[in-house]
Order: sequence, then structure tokens, then C-alpha cells
Amino acid sequence: MAGKGRHPSMRWLDRLLLLCTAIVTLVSVAPLAARLSWVLELTTHFRVQYLAVTVALLAILAVRRHWPACAVLVAAGAVSAAPLLPYLPLTAAVQADAAVPVRVVSINVSYRPFSARRLLEIVREMDPDVLVLQELTPHAESVLADLDTVFPYHRKFPADGAYGIGLWSRLTLESSETFALGRVPAIEARLRGPAGAFTVFGVHLRAPTTERRAAARNQELRELAARSAAVSEPLVVAGDFNVTPYSPYFRDWLAASGLTDSRRGRTLSVSWPATLPWFGIPIDHVAVNDGFTVVSHGRLPDFGSDHYGVVVELAPRGGEHP
Repeated sequence: MAGKGRHPSMRWLDRLLLLCTAIVTLVSVAPLAARLSWVLELTTHFRVQYLAVTVALLAILAVRRHWPACAVLVAAGAVSAAPLLPYLPLTAAVQADAAVPVRVVSINVSYRPFSARRLLEIVREMDPDVLVLQELTPHAESVLADLDTVFPYHRKFPADGAYGIGLWSRLTLESSETFALGRVPAIEARLRGPAGAFTVFGVHLRAPTTERRAAARNQELRELAARSAAVSEPLVVAGDFNVTPYSPYFRDWLAASGLTDSRRGRTLSVSWPATLPWFGIPIDHVAVNDGFTVVSHGRLPDFGSDHYGVVVELAPRGGEHP
């Protein structure tokens, strides 16, 4: 620690470093109380940023030989790192028969202006079997009308504001319906793929910007979990969940639904906000039940929305080989 004989400027630096240590430690452990308050739950989403700042501060403290403060930061870093470990790219790659995989793309197009031309280019480049769009307004439906010719099947529920939704498919659409999750619309579609029938849910949950909206999103997660768990055939759930994998409520949803997050073991990639990727968090997800094996998970290029889209390749169980 700083001694009495140190230069005043060095003593000031030491005090600043200790203050930063206290702040970083506080924000790192705050997520442990996420279930107590919707505000504390918001702190769970920035674990990657907390860990990056912790590592940088730890290096400075080590140079300054502030060993007690280093020990505190190591403990704080461990708290931040624990929820991230399952998402590190440690899963062995899975290869699948080219005739079998199903490619799913999920994109929040933003109810504000975006580049429809660039989005259509991205969709054509990705060539998905299933496309799920959130924030589908009547205007977005109009400027993206080419999707209706690219994909022979679709189910759309455009709406003013942030909660319109649509699903397009190259695969035969056996049935589809729009259903309510709480007070927001979602889509259920049964498709006929090369390995058999499977179900897709397209969803967009509420943003937890107030206590009431956070409670509504959590209720939507519970309803979605119950509906997902009731599906006996292969299932894909895709959309904007407005929650990261690091929240206890998302982990509750995965456990109750029996689904697997397609990011798990593959990536920490962010999806929002596209305008500030260094501060970004992953809130757009694709999850599957045990009817599918996740082959890959990727992030789509920017097209002027505040979200990045995600693309996931899935192999029906029995159709994949290591």
C-alpha cells in the first residue's frame, strides 16, 4: 500500500485506484441480488464489461503492488466470470449432412428506420430455411415485400410500435397461429423439414425498463417455458428476449422449458445495441430442445437496426455425425 513517503501525486493515484476497486467490486457482486429488484437484475447483463474492467484494474494494481486490493478484485472477477464460462467457445465443432441441417435466422429489424435493401441482401446471402423478424411494422412489411417471393410460406402479424412479428419459411408450413405471451404477440408454426416435422416459436418479450415491464417480461418467460415444455416434437424458439443468458430469469426459463441456448459453448457475441458494440449484450436468442443438435451460431452484419441478427444452423437428432 502507499507509504507516507510517497509523492502526493502517487498518494492521490493510490486513493483513486482503491476507490475504483470498491466501485468495480460493488457492481460485480450486485448481480448476486438480482431477484430482489428489477434494477439489480439489470446489472446481471454486463458481466463481460465488468470482467474486462476488472482485469485492466487488476493489472494496474499489481504494478502498484496493492496486493490486498488485488485479492479483492480476483474474487470480484470470479463472480463475474462464473456465468460466462458456459458460453466460452469450448464446444467441439459438429458437422452435419448438407441435406439435413436447418438454418434459422432471427432479426429484430427495429420499428425505426433501417436499410431494407441491405437487410434483403443479408437474407439472400444467409439463405435461411426459416426467418423470424421482430418489430415488424406495416411500413417494414411493405419495404420487405420481396420476402414474400423469396419464401413460399409466411405468417405475419405487423403492428405499429415494437411488437409486430413475422415468420417466413422455405419449408412446408403445415400450420401456424399467432398467440399471446402476456400482452405481446408471438407466432407458432409447424414446419415439414427434410428429417420430419418440427415447431418454431417466434417471440419478442417486453423490455424491462420499469418494474412493471420487468415483471411482465418474467411472466412472459414463464408462459413461454410452459408452452415450450409441452411440445413433444423438435422445437426452435427464436427472437428478442430482452434478457441475457447471465440473468437468473433466463436460466430459470431454460431449466423450465428444457431448452438449450444455441450460444452455449460457442460464443459471447452481443446482439444489442449495434451502435455501441463494446457495451453490447446478447438479448437475441435461438434455443432448441433435444430434437436438434446445434451445429453453429453466428452474428449477422449491421443493416441499420439497433440489433444484430443471429443465424443458427441446426441438425435434427439422428441426422448429424461427429
